[in-house]
Amino acid sequence: MMMMMFSFIYFGFALLLSLPLLTSAAPLRERRSKMLNRRTTYTLSDTYAGDSFFDEWDFFTDPDPTQGNVDYQSKESATSMGLARVENGVAIIAVDSNSSLPLGTNRASVRISTQKTYNGGLFIYDVPFMPVGCGTWPAIWSTSTATWPDDGEIDMIEGVHESTQNQITMHTNAGCSLATGQAITGTVSGTTCESSDSNNNGCATMDTTTNSWGPAFNTAGGGVFAKLWDDTGIKIWHFSRDNIPADITSQNPDPSTWGNPVSFLPSGDSCSVADHFKDHSLIINITLCGQWAGATFSCGGTCQSAVMDPSNFVDAQWKINSIMVYQPS
Repeated sequence: MMMMMFSFIYFGFALLLSLPLLTSAAPLRERRSKMLNRRTTYTLSDTYAGDSFFDEWDFFTDPDPTQGNVDYQSKESATSMGLARVENGVAIIAVDSNSSLPLGTNRASVRISTQKTYNGGLFIYDVPFMPVGCGTWPAIWSTSTATWPDDGEIDMIEGVHESTQNQITMHTNAGCSLATGQAITGTVSGTTCESSDSNNNGCATMDTTTNSWGPAFNTAGGGVFAKLWDDTGIKIWHFSRDNIPADITSQNPDPSTWGNPVSFLPSGDSCSVADHFKDHSLIINITLCGQWAGATFSCGGTCQSAVMDPSNFVDAQWKINSIMVYQPS
């Protein structure tokens, strides 16, 4: 009897000791879940917009590395020619559409790059109008000043002539490929990111929407492109003018709510993004003909002859409302 009573008391005491552990388990799980689901917040670090848009950019004046039929202008020349200007708060980067040229003469254009360099961040471009026209090859991209392509290149917005789809491409040195099977809305058209002067295809993804490039993009009032470059990889989204997320408009961006990106280069065994992408300046340019647009020209005649006629380039201009760069808080 004494043994039974002792066992009962011992069992009750043990049960009592276990109660705090049982009751604290649920709050612990909740706290852990909240930590795992906590979203990254972003703080605005740089804004390129309005009358001061061109203040922190360098104007490239060397011959076009892609062998385009352009003469890139200095800041002074581009400004005096009206090829780099701000109208009603909108930055405009344009090709000369006034001069008739003899065959074989390059046309004045603009290529600019930010003086500041980046090793990641959230980059949001509000673009109401992009260059179109036979012979045009515009791009918004980023790379470093190192020997290409050692520090990588990210072509976020790029196409030729009057294409209807934006092509997103990454270029690197050896050891980087695009792992397929990611949750994206675009279509992968190349997985080998390694590039060279003789093989410059890179790993590419095509935007499958019909208004991500060209006349349809402009008719729709343009849109927003966003690039998230962090330790998980490089993601790129496109939003048409009518579908820009409210958190972008309110300058409180939350990429976790935007749905699948158009393109995603994940960082991992196939490609260490931190090793292959470094010290990038943001770049905006418009070249003509060259390695891509020249090789795919189908508007009649030759691409070089099209460069002679200024009327071909009336719509060869970027209009940019703003570029906002955010960093994790």
